[in-house]
Amino acid sequence: MTAELAAALPAAVLAIGIAVGAVAATAAQVSLEQSAGAAARAAGRGDDPAPYSEGAAVRIEQRGELVCAVLSRDALGGALELTARSCAHGGGR
Repeated sequence: MTAELAAALPAAVLAIGIAVGAVAATAAQVSLEQSAGAAARAAGRGDDPAPYSEGAAVRIEQRGELVCAVLSRDALGGALELTARSCAHGGGR
């Protein structure tokens, strides 16, 4: 029994580590989506979207009457790049 446990333990630890990393990446993506929405609304009002980006790189795009904010950030120690896009009406002054 001990030999089987010793052989299976590294695989179990790896599986738990992958699960924890996936949950952390998902939480970071949800946060990035919310920040992109806030940044797009700020840019639509004519305000600076940078304070709403929470440290992510911000790119603003014009698409007709829409103002879109594209945020990107590294996750999991740089192993994954997360990107979120949100648009808002540009006439919100």
